[in-house]
Amino acid sequence: MPRDPQTRLDDARAALDEGRPDRALSILGGAFPAASRGEAIFLRAEALRARGFFRKAISAYRQALRALGRDKRDLSVEAHLGLARSFRSLGEIAPARASMRRAGALARPADAELAQTLALENALVDRAEGRYAKALLALAPILAACRRRRDWSGVGFLLWAIGGARRFTGDLSGSHRDFRASLASFRRAGDREGMTYALFGLGGIARVRGFFDQARSSYAAAGALLGRGPDLFGRAYAHCGLANVLRQLGRWDEAERNYRSSYALYSELDDRVDLAYVDWGLGQIHLKRGELRDAEKRLRAGLAAFVKGGEARGEALSLHSLAQVLHARGRTAEGERTFDAAVKRARGAGLHAHLEVYT
Repeated sequence: MPRDPQTRLDDARAALDEGRPDRALSILGGAFPAASRGEAIFLRAEALRARGFFRKAISAYRQALRALGRDKRDLSVEAHLGLARSFRSLGEIAPARASMRRAGALARPADAELAQTLALENALVDRAEGRYAKALLALAPILAACRRRRDWSGVGFLLWAIGGARRFTGDLSGSHRDFRASLASFRRAGDREGMTYALFGLGGIARVRGFFDQARSSYAAAGALLGRGPDLFGRAYAHCGLANVLRQLGRWDEAERNYRSSYALYSELDDRVDLAYVDWGLGQIHLKRGELRDAEKRLRAGLAAFVKGGEARGEALSLHSLAQVLHARGRTAEGERTFDAAVKRARGAGLHAHLEVYT
């Protein structure tokens, strides 16, 4: 490992650009002098976030901001953006918005590129909060600007974001088109990481529309791109998505194995909301097998985590499934109340999760 601090920082940035956050973390190990310590901690935070360690990244970004002080304004803006992205990934909307405000307050007024980045991130926070119509309105001009620049990775990312928002407004066919176009744009750019996440989106929309062969092949292709690589979040997502398809196909043992692989990875990442989705999936398998006590236990665990994380869709899905379990266990009045709560929660959030019998 080079002893020169600037060389180490440059090498860490290069590793991040190459999609090797694990290598960046290795390069950044050990001490740095005071003058470069803030940047080193910032790059460590970026590497942690790229691997899916969002909570560890949040801690590192905060340390970086303390170390950077006031003389490295641009890096401080990037650190606040990293905080916002990490909070958004965890579904923690209020701190994500607070971090975005701090980034905006520090941004240089003449920096047009940063202004577009801030607009994009604000739209993504709206999307994460479930404000899909507002997000779609904000994302459209950014997509047009990327197309004018022939920034095909940018186009792919925006179509991925738009496809997800359309899915949850109920425009399933439009969402399917967006994810196909997103994958094509990432392929045009040669962006393997982008292709992976476009395949996740394509697998999800194909699954909920009943195109199970396409869904299964999309998740399998994403998993193959990830391999045993450093993106732990992506690997967890691939296992969970594939498990969802296998569950719908009635291949419950295979589905359970993939859910448990996903659970292990999400646990390592301390990703509580996504762990709750795995709990919900395992609860569904127990329900299908007639293992009602285990189903109720899993679904209640998932519901508690969804409530704590403010994840409206997860709450609605868990309540809906729990209502079925309660009815099957002979607690029909409680099941009816739970079903009504599921519909109320979904409608209150502007979602259609109570109709997702295909999920």
